[in-house]
This record gives sequence, structure tokens and C-alpha cells, in this order.
Amino acid sequence: MGRYIAGRAAQAVVTLLVALTLIWVAVSVLPGDPVRALFGFRQPTPEAYARVQEQLHLDEPLLLQYLLYLRDLLLLDLGESFPRDPFGRPEPGAPVNALIRATLPTSAIILAGAVVVQFVVGVVAGALSAARAGTHLGRFVDLTALLLVSTPVLVAAYVSRTVFGIELGWLPASGIGNGWPESYVLPILSLAALSTGYITLLLKGEMDLALKAPYTHAARARGIPDWRIAAVHAMRPSLIPVATFLAANVGQLLTGLIIVEGVFRVPGVGGLLFGAIAARDRSIVVGVVTFVAVTVIVANALADMVVAALDPRIRLGD
Repeated sequence: MGRYIAGRAAQAVVTLLVALTLIWVAVSVLPGDPVRALFGFRQPTPEAYARVQEQLHLDEPLLLQYLLYLRDLLLLDLGESFPRDPFGRPEPGAPVNALIRATLPTSAIILAGAVVVQFVVGVVAGALSAARAGTHLGRFVDLTALLLVSTPVLVAAYVSRTVFGIELGWLPASGIGNGWPESYVLPILSLAALSTGYITLLLKGEMDLALKAPYTHAARARGIPDWRIAAVHAMRPSLIPVATFLAANVGQLLTGLIIVEGVFRVPGVGGLLFGAIAARDRSIVVGVVTFVAVTVIVANALADMVVAALDPRIRLGD
């Protein structure tokens, strides 16, 4: 296990370096002048232009810019934002680190809520589908799960916002002004929809196999009630693949979180990113994308280690 962890950690470091390099290259080679974009339609003075260019290290050679970018990341320094003053001129604002920290609690609520919803609803629906296989109820659960699996997060967010937030007015369509839980219901359900369908189908398939296994037939022969066979003997081994999926799905949830927050205009990490794109604030865009990339890579590495602990068959080299 130790060899696997060391190898997976080394792989994560290499992946992280490649991802950070791609982020820097993508931002550096984009057409246009990032300093000029900060000023919008206003023409900056040479002094203001030079000041912003220096603060963003854009006056240095490309290689030095890249090394400074990596140095700042090692120091956990994501730079400063550049909000515009009342005259439309960009001025150094709050550190990007502080802005991300301020949005993390909101994002954490949505992410944690989605994990709970997809696990609870997915397990209950999967068990119900397996127990009622062949009935109208079982077919309805299967069709609903298939619909959820085939619905991208972006589509689920837009549909739920339009139908339940705007047309029906049952829940807030944007922001978190209504507080918990009203403002978080639609974002959480939209983020959890696809994974909930997958867990439902996964658990149903595992329970179908477990209910046909010799040990469940032996339990039935001993007179154990069917509900106990399904809830204990078949459910327990079937939850291992579900736990494996939950651990491996963290990265996808984090990516979907950005989309959901953008659609619902939630002031989380995703909302911060979309706002920075609209304001052409390069520092925030680079900082948030870097933060998300690092989080996803680290989360996937930890998830793989959890999966290896749950399933010893994938421990390469042990």
C-alpha cells in the first residue's frame, strides 16, 4: 500500500505541474492585452498601464513570468484583484486568496449537500429498484435514473432554474439572499442529479447480482425474511462499489460546482470566477482556475488512495 501511495503522489505532482503550466500558457497566449482589457473602454495613461503591467509581471520575459508564477504558487500567493474605481480605472484590490476563502463556505455547503443527496437518494432508489425489479415502480425508477445520467450538469441547472425558480417560483432562481435551505436547494439538486442516477443504476446492478448469489440463497433457505436479505446480506457488499464511485467522483463534482454556481449566480468559487471573467480581472481568473485545478488533482489523488484501501486489487506493485 505504501508503494502505491508513493507512486500515486508522484503522479499527482507531475499532473499538477503539467496542469499549472497549461493554465499559464493558455492565459499567456490568449489574444489581446490583459492590461488594456482591465480598463474597459477607457484609454489608460502610460503611467497607469505600466503600474498594472508591473504588478502582473507582464513586463518581464515569458520564461521569467512562468517562474514567478510558480514561485508565487509555492508561496500560496495568488496575487491581487483589480476592481475598478468609480472612474472605471483598475486599482489593486483584495488578495485573491482572501476572495477565495470568503467564497469557500458557500461552495462547501453546496458540495457537501450534493454528496449527501446523491448517496442517500441514490442508495434508496437503487435498493427500491432492485427489490421491485420488473414492476411499474422499478421501471419508473430505472427510467428516471437513466434520464438523470444522460443529463449534463449544465442542462440540469438551467432546466431546474427555469422551471422551479422562474416559471413556478417555488424556490429562489439565483443568489443566496433567502438563506438556508431555500437558496441552496436547486443548486444542490442540480449538482447531484447526474451522480444520483449513476449511483441508483450501480447499486441496482450490484444488488441484482448479490440477490442471485449462493450466500443469499442459503440465507433464504434458513428462513431469513426477504427484507433482511436485501437490506443486510445484499446491501452490505453492494455499497463497496458505491463508496468507490463517491471517492472517485469528487473531481467531477468540483468541476460541476463551478457550472452550477455560475448558472444560479451563487457567490461561491464558481460565482467568483464568472464575475471575474465579466470584469476581465486576469488575477482572479488565473487564481480561481489554479485553485480549482489544484483541488481537483489533489482530491482525485486522495480518492484513488481511498479506493485502493477499499479494493486491494488495484494496488499496483504491492
